[in-house]
Amino acid sequence: MGVVTFTELKHSVSGKKTLRPCLSVRHGNEWPLSEVASDLTVEVGEASFPLHKFPLVSRSGKIRKLLSENKESKITRINLDGIPGGPESFELAAKFCYGYAIDISLANVAMLRCTAHNLQMTEGFSENNLELRTELYLKDSVFPITSNSIAVLHRCENLLPVAEEINLVGRIISGIVSNVCREQLSSGLSKLDRSLSMAAGSDPSSEWWEEAMAVLSLEFFQRVLSAMKAKGLKQETLGRILVNYAQNSIREIESSSNRRFSDPEAQKKQRMMVEAVVSLLPTHSRKSPVPISFLSGLLKASVMVSASSVCRADLEKRIGLQLDQAILEDILIPSSSNGNGNHQMYDTESAARIFSVFSNLKQDDEERDGFYEYDSPKSPKQSLIFKFSKLMDSYLAEIALDSNLPASKFISLAELLPDHARSITDGLYRSVDIFLKVMLSVSFSH
Repeated sequence: MGVVTFTELKHSVSGKKTLRPCLSVRHGNEWPLSEVASDLTVEVGEASFPLHKFPLVSRSGKIRKLLSENKESKITRINLDGIPGGPESFELAAKFCYGYAIDISLANVAMLRCTAHNLQMTEGFSENNLELRTELYLKDSVFPITSNSIAVLHRCENLLPVAEEINLVGRIISGIVSNVCREQLSSGLSKLDRSLSMAAGSDPSSEWWEEAMAVLSLEFFQRVLSAMKAKGLKQETLGRILVNYAQNSIREIESSSNRRFSDPEAQKKQRMMVEAVVSLLPTHSRKSPVPISFLSGLLKASVMVSASSVCRADLEKRIGLQLDQAILEDILIPSSSNGNGNHQMYDTESAARIFSVFSNLKQDDEERDGFYEYDSPKSPKQSLIFKFSKLMDSYLAEIALDSNLPASKFISLAELLPDHARSITDGLYRSVDIFLKVMLSVSFSH
């Protein structure tokens, strides 16, 4: 096989051509680059590319080095396993070396940027090389646009560790955070003229990119949200992003409530998800932007996946702080099975801790949150106490139906609410009546 000169290839590689990449096991037949016989076969994974040395060494420092390492023997075959993106990415890079006008897009820019790094396709070897071309695309079409940045960041998940080594991941995250903070500032300034903002085509709610972040892996999502926290993004916005991201995972866990996890790895992954989401929640507050229904769903999921006690305690406190917004369903936390079939339906100890958080709120906390004096009969605080007592009695009536509930636990829960906080006792008496009837029924059955 003779040595191919660049002059011989001039006619075949001169002039820009546009070809769509067609990945197949028969690359050579589907990609007629030149009438000149191939003098180098490049292997990438299971694919083989019959190519020519000169176009490749003119653009790629790595291939030039591989071919120059052994000058005594003629190299006709090289292996490039480990290229980010595999055969698909190499095919595009090779076409670029031959002068074809490849289409750089959101779908492949991260892959091509990592490939350019791997093959050393830099300006040191050729002007306007692949590294520069991808960097220009990132600068013009990715970094300035939040949704595009999120899409490319998602692509980076399959390009590690190279995407980290070239700091592509870090730069994209920084771009996302800068854009979002800028949008937050712009949104705040434009609230007085909302109609003008809408006419300009902007989305005041920014829901589009919040939902787009749901495609990210847990690791990347954590890094983005942590960076947003550090930049001082609004708690309300952080809460919405977190809820959007976690909802699908919570639904998956809840859907498995009738079957125990058969795969320990799957349970471990779900547990990591729940604990990570909890660690990212905004600061504890009675005015938290995170809905109590979402917190309740997280707590129920934490039971299913056996999350840490620290994680569960954090959620119990958050729910307790917002208990005035709760409905009965929010505090019906299922108990974890002990395997003998005689376990309680609901985790009453968890509920007791939640009720205790609310009932033990300090007066200074309440005053800071804008409450009136307790003695005022129509004060917001009195209204909260009434809601609290009504919720407690509804909960007692529900758990009273559980034949496995010990009397001691029922009584301790009923005593959490002091007498003066219960203006009407009908609910309590109804709960006690239900409990006694259930206990009597159990005694007769034995």
